[in-house]
Formats: sequence, structure tokens, C-alpha cells
Amino acid sequence: MSAGDQTLRLMSHSVEQTLAVGASVAKAAMAGDLIGLVGELGAGKTQFVRGMAQGLDISPARVSSPTFVFLQEYQADEDDEGSLVLAHVDAYRLHGPDELHTIGWEGDGHELRRGAVLAVEWADRIAHALGNDWLEVRLQHHAQGRAVTLSPHGNWSARMQALRQSLEPHVSLKEPE
Repeated sequence: MSAGDQTLRLMSHSVEQTLAVGASVAKAAMAGDLIGLVGELGAGKTQFVRGMAQGLDISPARVSSPTFVFLQEYQADEDDEGSLVLAHVDAYRLHGPDELHTIGWEGDGHELRRGAVLAVEWADRIAHALGNDWLEVRLQHHAQGRAVTLSPHGNWSARMQALRQSLEPHVSLKEPE
């Protein structure tokens, strides 16, 4: 990773590693953050969100793909005042700004972000509505498992070095071959 390029590229060789990456991202997240997931069907987007839930002390078993309901919200099992809500959007079936409004999305999703970390599957389908501050997570099938690319936008750039350090014990941070 060069000084000007904050993008992290890594390999996940198992579901457990994908969960660990998601958990690390969630632990680096703050209220109001948006994590945009991009990848083809079966690339691991929902597994990644399960890892995020784990990182936010939410049971990952509660997370499912919200394809037909568009939006699901999850809270920590214990009534912890400081815990963040995980808002989970699946944009696969959304076709334009009018449908975004039906789930409460205004502007860059600021209403859904309030007091929450917002995870958006199929973020590339609504890229125009994501705003300037978000973390893009691109998951791709690879012969060795899953190639995961974390690309910061806006305020996420300042957190990438700390995120890199939290990931090092869990996954290989070298470019997939």
C-alpha cells in the first residue's frame, strides 16, 4: 500500500476469515458510517455483513439477505446504550431514486445512518446516492477463496492504517495472484 493509495487488497480463504474481515471493519466503524458491498451473487456479501454484526456484538445468525424486504435493522442482544444498530440494505431489486425513498433513504442515506452503521449490498446499483464518505468492499470469487478489496472514500481514508493493523492477524494482506 503506497502512501497515496489507501486501498487494501487481501485474500479470504474461508467463511471464518470473511467474517473476521467484516468484524474488523465494523469495529473500525462509527455511527453514521456506510459500508458499500459490491460483488456478484454468492461472492460473500451477506457473510461479510454477518461478520459486521459479530463485530458490533450482534448475533450473526440473525443476519439474512434482505433481498425481498430491502432493509433490516439489527441491535445488540444486550440492551447496551452505547451499541450501534446495524442497518442492512439490499439494493439488488431497487431501480432508482423513487424506490430508495420507500425505505426511508434521503440524500446519502443520512436518516438510515443516524445511530447506526449502514451496510449496503449491491452498492454499485445506487452509487449515485452513497455520498462522499463510505467504505467500498468489493468481493470476488478467486481460485484461492475470495479476493476482498477495501477502498475508502472521504473520511474512511484516515482509518485505513488502523484497519490494516486490525486485519493482519486474520488474513493475508498481499495482492491475490
